[in-house]
Amino acid sequence: MSKLALTITTAGHTRFTAAQVDDDIDLSISAVGLSDRAFVAAPTLTALPGEFRRVSTISGEAVGDNVVHMVVRDAEPIAYRVRGFGLFLGDGTLFATYAQDEALFEKSALSDMHLAIDIAFPTGDVEQLTFGDTNFLNPPATTDTRGVIELATQEEVDTGEDAERVVTPRTLAQRLAGWAGALLGRRITGGGLATGGGDLTADRTITVPAASAVEADAATLATKALTPASIVNVLASIAARVPLTRRIDTDGLALGGGTLVTDKTISVPPATPEQLLAAMASNVAVTPASFGGLAHLLDTSGYYTLPGGLIVQWVSYRALLAEEPSVTLNYPTTFPNRCLFALTCPYIAAAGNELDGWTQIVGNPGTASCLVQVQADDRDQRRIDGINLLVIGY
Repeated sequence: MSKLALTITTAGHTRFTAAQVDDDIDLSISAVGLSDRAFVAAPTLTALPGEFRRVSTISGEAVGDNVVHMVVRDAEPIAYRVRGFGLFLGDGTLFATYAQDEALFEKSALSDMHLAIDIAFPTGDVEQLTFGDTNFLNPPATTDTRGVIELATQEEVDTGEDAERVVTPRTLAQRLAGWAGALLGRRITGGGLATGGGDLTADRTITVPAASAVEADAATLATKALTPASIVNVLASIAARVPLTRRIDTDGLALGGGTLVTDKTISVPPATPEQLLAAMASNVAVTPASFGGLAHLLDTSGYYTLPGGLIVQWVSYRALLAEEPSVTLNYPTTFPNRCLFALTCPYIAAAGNELDGWTQIVGNPGTASCLVQVQADDRDQRRIDGINLLVIGY
């Protein structure tokens, strides 16, 4: 018989819930009422519709996992058909009901009726439910209670997903035979230097042959592996060809060296920006980082310091210069010693045939600035929009 979903009545649920908070309530299942009517098992029922017999021969117990198993027995020599039933507490409260259109079972006058019922509760202490005589109880087996359990079929064993049926030696043997057959059919095969192998019906040995010292010295075999014992002569031969007293010496910019007794490091020291600026050191190498440390300003007006200390500066002076003014142009940085050379030219913002003007450097340029004179003819517009200046010094 498939599992039956009982409907607990409102009154039954109230008493069951109250019993969880230690109210003095009797939760003993004292009788089972039988009905031949296909009624609706509603929780509002207080009486069993169509009840024709009430049986008090009941056995049951909690079997774990919030499941209560009970068995109802009727040995009276009467015949009847049952489509629904109800469980009654000791005080007569209708606790739960079940009904269906088809007959649940039929009893003849010559037979005994045994009705097994499993009730699953989502929460609550089902241990508080009590029953009568338990001598004929035959509960389903759970993790806590020994009882009746169904044997698994071979298909269920092979699938391996059923958690309620048990495996027999025969079904287990057939399942293991399938696994073993697949496993024993696999092979272990040697490759490269490894030889041997075979299927898993017997123990197998994989061998990697070792080369002898003579074979290692000959260096002609490709089918054997070297071992510490076989390469001892090879190491000795290498040591003889390259004695540890041999030296690695350095020259020029390279530093370090010595005998081969220990690891050696050969280094070439890089030039610092200060050494590159001074241009005096002869034992260091110039690197990109050496140039990166030279003073410079890369902007509209800026400067760059070259190795050896030469400084190139440029000035972009922008202003409207009308008539023939003189302008002092300050350098982005001061030359430490002197300005060697200066070159200037006028700047106009847009092309024009009538914008006639030119610039002249007045006297010797100084270390921090120089004076520029603007000149123009008397015919056209006497103006320019700025001055460009290039100076070199150290």
